[in-house]
Amino acid sequence: MGDDRIGVLIGRQLIRYGLPAEVKVFDGNIDMLGLLNEITNCDELIIVDSIGSEVAPGEVVVVDVGAEKLMQRTDDMPIASLHDVDIVLVLKLGYLLFPEKMPRKITLIGIGVKDVKPRIKLSDEVKRSVPKAIRLVTCLLKRT
Repeated sequence: MGDDRIGVLIGRQLIRYGLPAEVKVFDGNIDMLGLLNEITNCDELIIVDSIGSEVAPGEVVVVDVGAEKLMQRTDDMPIASLHDVDIVLVLKLGYLLFPEKMPRKITLIGIGVKDVKPRIKLSDEVKRSVPKAIRLVTCLLKRT
């Protein structure tokens, strides 16, 4: 759906970079509750996704999404996902059900979107954000 594809496209580019064996890249288009199965017993989770809140198209933000912030989340927090089931709510559910198995650290790299109409092409603003988002992910991976 237009710019909403940005996380998937960045994930595919990261796979081509030959990441370390302990790094797993997966497509968030899976069933959001199935996501819990993917991330349990992970030490750290980096989410790259489009965000539709108060972020300009193509702007890249980094948000530390700790368990405490998840549990305090209200609907007016500026990290709402554009997916049918909000990934933040799924993570919160995971921390409620089995906190000992959830990642100790979660970082969201959010990219503001311009157009989520059905189309294949990204808007120019979002396309220009790709290198910055990839640099942020690789920097986060190097520090872990």
